[in-house]
Amino acid sequence: MKRSGSMASLGLVASLLITACASGPPDSAAAAYAAATSPDSARQPAASQPSGAKKPVWTVPTEEEVAAALEKRYLDAANDFVKLKKDGELRFCKRYREIGSSIARINCITEAELRTQVDNMTQYRDDMRNKSGKCTWGVGCSGGG
Repeated sequence: MKRSGSMASLGLVASLLITACASGPPDSAAAAYAAATSPDSARQPAASQPSGAKKPVWTVPTEEEVAAALEKRYLDAANDFVKLKKDGELRFCKRYREIGSSIARINCITEAELRTQVDNMTQYRDDMRNKSGKCTWGVGCSGGG
């Protein structure tokens, strides 16, 4: 029984590998992510195509392109993300594991979504700082009374 389970999982892994290879690198976020994170391909395009082939959808932008698109505070927030371009639009990608799953998925957000996240977090942080500075309960407040 244990052997058949391991054979089934081996078959699943093999089919996933075949599917990943068949999907092709130009249209695959996973292939672009792997190309962007591999140490030997420092900022190379995600996939190279023959001259007559369709232009790749996912590419790896240069650091200058990313720096030109974002201000410093957004660049600092984007340090944990892998930067990719899809159809000329800058995307920020991260590998996540959903709760209850052992399969990691790549989640990409746009430049506008990154800006919204950073702005919302800044607003939330400022609200919490202002709220914690006020004494609302009267117990444990310093300043005499």
